Amino acid sequence: MGPIGRAAITYAAYFTAVGASWAYLPIYYREIGLGLAAIGILTALSAGVQLVTAPGWGAIADRFPRSRLSLAAAGLVAAAGAAALGLAGPAATIMAIAVAVAVLSIGLGGIAPVLDARTLDLLGPRPGRYGQVRAVGSIAFIVASVLVGFALDRTSTGVLFAAYVPALVVTGLVSLAIPRGGGGRRHALVSGLGTFLRAPGVLLFLAGALLTWLTLNAVNVFYSIQVVALGGNAQLAGLVWVVGAVVEIPIMWTYARLAAVAGAGSLLVIGALAFAARSALAAISPDATWLVAISPLQGIGYGLFLVGGVSFVAGRAPTGLEATAQGVLAATIGLATILGSGLGGVVAGASSIPTLFALAAAGGACAAGIVALAARSSTRAGAQPASPPGTPPLTPEEVRP
Repeated sequence: MGPIGRAAITYAAYFTAVGASWAYLPIYYREIGLGLAAIGILTALSAGVQLVTAPGWGAIADRFPRSRLSLAAAGLVAAAGAAALGLAGPAATIMAIAVAVAVLSIGLGGIAPVLDARTLDLLGPRPGRYGQVRAVGSIAFIVASVLVGFALDRTSTGVLFAAYVPALVVTGLVSLAIPRGGGGRRHALVSGLGTFLRAPGVLLFLAGALLTWLTLNAVNVFYSIQVVALGGNAQLAGLVWVVGAVVEIPIMWTYARLAAVAGAGSLLVIGALAFAARSALAAISPDATWLVAISPLQGIGYGLFLVGGVSFVAGRAPTGLEATAQGVLAATIGLATILGSGLGGVVAGASSIPTLFALAAAGGACAAGIVALAARSSTRAGAQPASPPGTPPLTPEEVRP
């Protein structure tokens, strides 16, 4: 198996962990007796810790360019935190649970940005093919979400940790097989980070990305609740996220070809507009089936904006600071998660969920405009495309785990 196949396995393991936990941790918190306020605090704590630690993990990975241990360490730290959280029960104090969540989040903060940077390093002159490798993770997410949900219906929510902890351990261990280059001229952390942030379009893009993910998170927090409020059940609410994930897979797989036709900057704008359109349509949804029907827009937006954002940052990161740059992007998304969840709760509580969705649509449209300006300024400065024209795609054998 080639290096790209090993990276694909690592994505599969990591997103198995995400699929096993993302929709079900709040249910687990409720089962062990936590109130809504405590659940909100833990969610904010997790996002806040990842916001701080993501750039730190990236800096560590860049500081030791030939070492494979940083990603493995992040996976194993996350697994230790998840295990501690799984062992918590109704008798556990909120402080003990918070410590477990903090340890888990410290590890999680280092997995995605470092794995993305390592994968892009392997792809070399084909960074636009990142989406094909990342699509393997989306497939694993769907499978894990369905299977763990099926198991939870027949046992207790604690069973999610039977998948969550091993998947994080496998993530860390398999990552040791991903080679590192570690060659070329390297930049010092502070000066290199300044060079990255001063690159044409970077600050504008980060501002647009912050607003895009902020409005998306504000909607996502209340989307399932609105499905139930409009007459749907829990299974229908779960279907919303499965449909979105299914749609994002072919988008990610064909991203490089789409970028060759439409341009990488245009795809970023289309992705942001897809999120905004979903929010606008959700604001006027008459019933729960309508919310499911428009959920493919979530997959389109996620596939285009996530892959496009990672590629945009990768193309502007100084040599030797690729993981640090991806950590900055991850921290931006983490900050958006905190702000979006908090502001969304305030707006929804003061008015209504449809009003929140409408405001998010307006904010998302503004974000798309900012991203368009970033892409234009970057293009005028002569930034290189994600993959040069004529670059051959990855073969199925290269990507297959």
